[in-house]
Amino acid sequence: MRATYFLRQEYDNYIKNLDPDEMKTTSDEDNNEYDISLIVINTLSKSLNDDGHGALLRHEFAYVLGQLRDERAISTLQHTLLNINDDTMVRHECAEALGAIGSSQSIPTLQQIANNDTSIEVGQTCQLALDYIQWKLNQKGEEEEDKDAPVPICACMLSPYSSVDPAPPHPKHEALSSIQIGTILRNENEPLFERFRAMFSLRNRGGSDCVNELGTALITDTSSALLRHEVAYVLGQLQHPDGVEYLEKSLKRCDEHRMVRHESAEALGAIEERWGECEVILGQFINDHDDVVRESCVVALDAADYWGYNTTTTDTDNDGKKRGEVNDITNEKEVGQRTNFSLHKAESNGKASLQQQRVLHNHFNIAL
Repeated sequence: MRATYFLRQEYDNYIKNLDPDEMKTTSDEDNNEYDISLIVINTLSKSLNDDGHGALLRHEFAYVLGQLRDERAISTLQHTLLNINDDTMVRHECAEALGAIGSSQSIPTLQQIANNDTSIEVGQTCQLALDYIQWKLNQKGEEEEDKDAPVPICACMLSPYSSVDPAPPHPKHEALSSIQIGTILRNENEPLFERFRAMFSLRNRGGSDCVNELGTALITDTSSALLRHEVAYVLGQLQHPDGVEYLEKSLKRCDEHRMVRHESAEALGAIEERWGECEVILGQFINDHDDVVRESCVVALDAADYWGYNTTTTDTDNDGKKRGEVNDITNEKEVGQRTNFSLHKAESNGKASLQQQRVLHNHFNIAL
């Protein structure tokens, strides 16, 4: 997982220093021997095609390919999306990645899957990607029509996060209260695209009120695992301490879709202010029956040690037990994992370096 985000960082560093006119579009290896961006794309694509990596890592490879917004990744993403026998979570992420890239050449594939797929989550993701691409095309058309027109800017449209989101906030949300936007988010009769727009408006506004609106949606929604998993992801981006209770409830629902529980686990790993509690929660699921949830807890615990979170606290819960006190670990495998976490923290002298921070910043798509 760390290597995946180091690759993304290498891609970004290379592109920043590259003249746009020099961007290569050919995949000829002889002509692209020193094209770092293509090396990254090919490495992630090859890894995505190898199902031996498991669903969690493969879906992360697809996510990063989408975040790069490089059309050279489209063929690999489409190939995986079209494989109906592949893992649902991986295929969903490929569809979302195609939406993030936003190329019209993906429209036929997305339409094919949106209209016919047996997986509700994959079908919804394809439709969401189609709506986003169409929105982008409409925006571009309006700009070309009137190049001198002022660009409409509102606070909700200005994201402090680095992620390429599957839907844009709506400028009209600027005039609404957080409760009103939350009502749109939770309205199961609204189109999914509009509910996603409300979600990102709340995220960009931030604060306790918005976290509570998002958290309520995570716990009360019954219409879409896709929506709930994105809400959990957004709560991780916000890193607000009020999100912990909602994420804990979501993770503890063993009958919840694993893509939702996975995002809830990783989001808990991003919340430093109440890390002692989050560490205890994650430790309870490090041996979960679902491999994706189990591995997500490992990633979240490791990410926290990578940051160098301080688990020392004097707060106590209702039973008088110190928050941050980790449950006794009896599983031998877990002991080994936690020992590795401690070693990583020791190697980084208890605090992440700037380069490490950038990698984790990319992982959680949070603002440095």
